[in-house]
Amino acid sequence: MDNIKDALEILNKDRIRNINLINFIKEYRIDVIYIEGASVLVKGKSDQAWTYISSESEAEMNALLKYLNEKDQHFAIIEDWMLPLIVKDRRLEWILSCVKLYFPDQAVLPENRVAVFELSTTDAQYIFENSKYQQYTSREYIIERIQKGIGLGIYKNKKLVAWILTHDDGAMGFLHVLPEYRGKGYAYEVTIAAIKRLRAREEIPFVHIEEDNQRSMNLSLKMGFVKDRLIHWIKIKQDREDRVRSDCPHAGNDFLALI
Repeated sequence: MDNIKDALEILNKDRIRNINLINFIKEYRIDVIYIEGASVLVKGKSDQAWTYISSESEAEMNALLKYLNEKDQHFAIIEDWMLPLIVKDRRLEWILSCVKLYFPDQAVLPENRVAVFELSTTDAQYIFENSKYQQYTSREYIIERIQKGIGLGIYKNKKLVAWILTHDDGAMGFLHVLPEYRGKGYAYEVTIAAIKRLRAREEIPFVHIEEDNQRSMNLSLKMGFVKDRLIHWIKIKQDREDRVRSDCPHAGNDFLALI
């Protein structure tokens, strides 16, 4: 696609802010890109057909929104100020909100104290069965992420007891420790290992955590993660009845939380 290079040039001017979209463009099939000034709208396909928008201008944002149609239902990494513009005259099916945190280049990591291994695609069903987010994911998506991204786990007596993967936008997620193995530092260990692998790829390690998930937030800040901004994933209903209030609620969701 001719304008991918132009879009990446714009996005890389603020790499931390746009890292989700940069990674998505590099990893997945992109159907179309629209550019208005310094703003970018991207439509592409991973587990769903997603629309990403990067903008700091309401005028440019409104110009980009003219390119949306009724088939554009799933939106990723939407900032607070964008929400009323996108959901105007539409109904929300769901909204999932998290704080984005990134791991700075200068932050120092300790050595792993526990052996951490690469996940296998044969682990996908087990990970799915133990996920709190079955409504938002699938076994097929987990298989794809193990194949295309980073997937790491800790095994005890050949049993997978802790794991972490990277998502389609490069964010670390799916972090989970079986209840009977918590309190041993395993979440910390797999996160350290994932950060090291991302750094080896010269990628920015980052996570998405719900604001009131204090356990995950405390762990991330203790490790050295830095808060960036609040972001949202939304799905729009296909019909346009019953207008959504512009101040639509976004609390109470735990999407891609660290623990």
